[in-house]
Amino acid sequence: MRKILVTTDLSEHSLAALEYVSSSGLVYGSRLFLLYVGEHGSKEHASGALREFIERHVEPALPLTPVVRLGHAVREIRRFSQEEGVDLIVIATHGRTGVKHALMGSVAERVVRLSPVPVLSVKPPPVRESLLRDEDIESELHLR
Repeated sequence: MRKILVTTDLSEHSLAALEYVSSSGLVYGSRLFLLYVGEHGSKEHASGALREFIERHVEPALPLTPVVRLGHAVREIRRFSQEEGVDLIVIATHGRTGVKHALMGSVAERVVRLSPVPVLSVKPPPVRESLLRDEDIESELHLR
């Protein structure tokens, strides 16, 4: 992997993608981009927000190139990946389901569907821990 694109929406959930890349050894020998797509406001505001996010949450030793784009998240993620020739996109899922998912859609889901390069979707720990397991369902239904 020469170039890896990690996306962020500046939420705590989005840190899961960056943590996965840095802890799995994918960073070594790769160029790492951290992309934030601002859908509202100015590029200066979005750049400041990304800079603050990095200062608060990213290890200074992690070699990454921050990138800010304005527009529709899915379109800009895809556009950047094509322009830069990235080999992998890493994106965190927020775990939305049901009506909220149906109304808002899922950026991660659409990136996976529309990306011309491989996409690794990572579930943040709070989402992973809140998912129902087979044992939970069996216990609730008194099947065990």
